[in-house]
Amino acid sequence: MTTKEKILNEALILFSEKGYSDVFVGDIATAVGIKAPSLYKHFKGKQEIFDSCVEKFFERMTQIRNELFLPDTPQSDVSYETADTEKITEFAIGLFMFYWKDDIASRFRRMLMIERYRNPELNRIYEDFFVNGAVEYEEKVFAELISAGVIKKEDPHIIALRFYSPIYYLLQKYDMYPDKEEEAKGELISSIREFCQTYKGKDSRNDGIIKNDKEND
Repeated sequence: MTTKEKILNEALILFSEKGYSDVFVGDIATAVGIKAPSLYKHFKGKQEIFDSCVEKFFERMTQIRNELFLPDTPQSDVSYETADTEKITEFAIGLFMFYWKDDIASRFRRMLMIERYRNPELNRIYEDFFVNGAVEYEEKVFAELISAGVIKKEDPHIIALRFYSPIYYLLQKYDMYPDKEEEAKGELISSIREFCQTYKGKDSRNDGIIKNDKEND
């Protein structure tokens, strides 16, 4: 890991613990093990460090979305027609675990949660990534699934809300309990299974189901 990468990593850890406002350049330099003047060789100041954290999170989020389900790029070979209940459930679990446990995403999200009530700009970023922006992305996904006949022809915005709401709720419920991963996944699986029963199109085929641990015993 380069010194610049260490600066970003330690800054994000501190931001997630104290909030952006209560962390200073000297704090970041100390955490990295360098002097403050050395830090300025890599970044102009705390704002540039923060901007780099935003860019790093966005790149990571795009990567995870592409790996999980449906990429943003039209050049993707992913077929919407093959999205069954199992794939939609895997997408939901992967998205939830990314927001909850990924080192970059979880720290970035917690930093914004601390700051959103005292900094309107950081609240806007929080909403762009974790509230409105998340629903807008999934609305596009479900619009494509509707076109493919996988999802019923209903309002894609409402469908996206129904899909994302349990993910957002469970993040609030389990954020302080990282040891309850299986319990959280079980709740999410049950919710997404019901979601699929409600919204899957009549012509969907080869519809797999993920079962939770209790049902597999």
